[in-house]
Amino acid sequence: EWSRTGSFRWLDEVDKHFILAVYPSSDDYDPFHLVYELPTNQSSPKDLKSADLINGHWYGSPYGYVTIPMKHRMSLVTIMYHVGTADYPNLDIEELQVYPKSTKVTFKIDQGKKEITMNQPGGNPNSDWITACKHDNNQFSAIVIPDSYAADDTFLKFKLGNQSFNVKMNMDTSFKEGICYTYELKVGKNKMELTPTSIEDLSGWDSEEELKSK
Repeated sequence: EWSRTGSFRWLDEVDKHFILAVYPSSDDYDPFHLVYELPTNQSSPKDLKSADLINGHWYGSPYGYVTIPMKHRMSLVTIMYHVGTADYPNLDIEELQVYPKSTKVTFKIDQGKKEITMNQPGGNPNSDWITACKHDNNQFSAIVIPDSYAADDTFLKFKLGNQSFNVKMNMDTSFKEGICYTYELKVGKNKMELTPTSIEDLSGWDSEEELKSK
């Protein structure tokens, strides 16, 4: 076992070695088979963070520095919502959930390209939903396994007072690894609109000090 506070030592000078790095560390991630299962409870900032997956690997002989390029593997979805105050006075969205097309994915190590590649994600046979993390500024966030949604696929559901609502995708959408997708959700009495507003890279961390601060 190796942590950033301990020393790392080669036991030989000839054989090649393999190092797999995974963040955040979790018992749910199988480092030997590279299997990831998506947590569906992301209701708190801590739970949301635990659903993230950043991994990378190094393979070589023990000479010089060891550098491990790390990459975000999941997609982050943020919903910025606006509720019509005339239609729903003194009400706020609660229990927003995101439908993940897949809840399990495996990875393989491509030594030729010197990278870890994602296999085709597994489906969601149990129709599990992700409980999203609610922020203070009229936003919800959830992490999903990159996959594709067709127009009219149900994507969100939530409660407003004693009413339940479903929200569908308004266009074919494919989420990519390491990308943050922001949507604006407008809720009125006779109309509901879900509109994509921005797509940004999840660049991760540039230094060990930044990683420690997280």
